[in-house]
Formats: sequence, structure tokens, C-alpha cells
Amino acid sequence: MKKSVASSGVTVLARLLLGGGLVIGSGLAGAFVSPARALAAGDGPPLVPSHGPLVSLEPQPSAGAQPLSWKAPTAWKEETPKNAMRKAQYILPAAAGDPPEGECVVFYFGAGQGGDAKANVDRWRTMFTAADGGPAPSKASELKVAGRTITRMESSGTFQPTPMGFGGAPPPPKPDWMMLGAIVPGPDANWFFRCTGPKKTLEAERAHFDALLASIR
Repeated sequence: MKKSVASSGVTVLARLLLGGGLVIGSGLAGAFVSPARALAAGDGPPLVPSHGPLVSLEPQPSAGAQPLSWKAPTAWKEETPKNAMRKAQYILPAAAGDPPEGECVVFYFGAGQGGDAKANVDRWRTMFTAADGGPAPSKASELKVAGRTITRMESSGTFQPTPMGFGGAPPPPKPDWMMLGAIVPGPDANWFFRCTGPKKTLEAERAHFDALLASIR
């Protein structure tokens, strides 16, 4: 089954917050009036919106840009993406003895966003270290698929996931993990296909990952 993703508008609505009340008059003769009553009586300030322009949180493609499509392996279980940057995500079947933590995620950050292939491969490499704390082994290559030059990389070692959100504590490192990644040129920006998980699980899914890349259109 072909996977095609189209952007949809996602907006954030700010709620109007009212204060605790108004005091009409002065001294002991002053009377406390609730904001709703004061406004109804015309004694309070005019009601104004408490938010600025509504902003879409969904990464927006440029006009006329078509999203990529691909064929996911039948053994991968599709999930609802955790956020708007994730265009698709899948649970990978765990290899014998591995915890069920393998996943593959497809990222798209909007027209002109996400950076180039080299910068992303270099960043992915820094997420792994060898047993002695030095750089982990990795390799990168290029392949041609439907007129596109896809940059593919893989690395393994101790994986350090990135923190979730700003200022959050980094998740604990994960020894003996692996990444299969690819940067795929789209009509208006790169798309990022990234699988991570226990090494045996990822090695067992390498051929399926490569088949997915070959199906991209």
C-alpha cells in the first residue's frame, strides 16, 4: 500500500483570561464587581482578543509541492505520528532477545527546512559513540531512486537520543543500538527517514529499509 502524506492545518487557539474583579468607587464605599457584571454594565474596558494571529503548527509545503510516497514493509506496524514534524512512524518487529523498541520515523519540516544531507549525516553520527567513548563506526553512501539522489547512512554503538522539548533532560544512553537513516530530496525540502533500535532488530530490518527507499516516488 502506498503511503502518501498531505499537510493539514493545525492551529492553536488562545483562551481569554479575565482578572479577579473591579473595584467601583473609592475607600470603604467601594464595591467589588465581577468582571462579567462590570462589562455587562458597560463600566469596564472594552473586551479585546487575548491572542495574536493564529499560527499553523503544521510544516507547510510550498505551493504545488507534492508529498513523497513510499511502500512500507508489511511487517512494520504503522502508528499515529507523535507530532506534526513526523509524517509517518512505524514500530519494527523485535529480533529474538531484543526489547520491542525499534522504530522508523519519517520527518518533514516544511519548505526549505531541515538542512542538507551532509549536515544531517554528521549530526546523526554524533548520536553514537563506541565502547571507549570515541566516535562509533558509521558509513554513508548514495543511491539513485526515481531520479533522486538519496543519501543513506548507518551507525551503531551507544545511542544517545536527543532530549524531548526545550531544556529537557536527555534520555539515558542505549548501548548496542543502531541507526539506519536516509535523506531524500523532496520537491521543496529534504525528507528524513530514520530507523533506530536494538542492533539485532535493525540488522534484521536492513533489507526492508532498503526496499522502502527503493519504493520512494
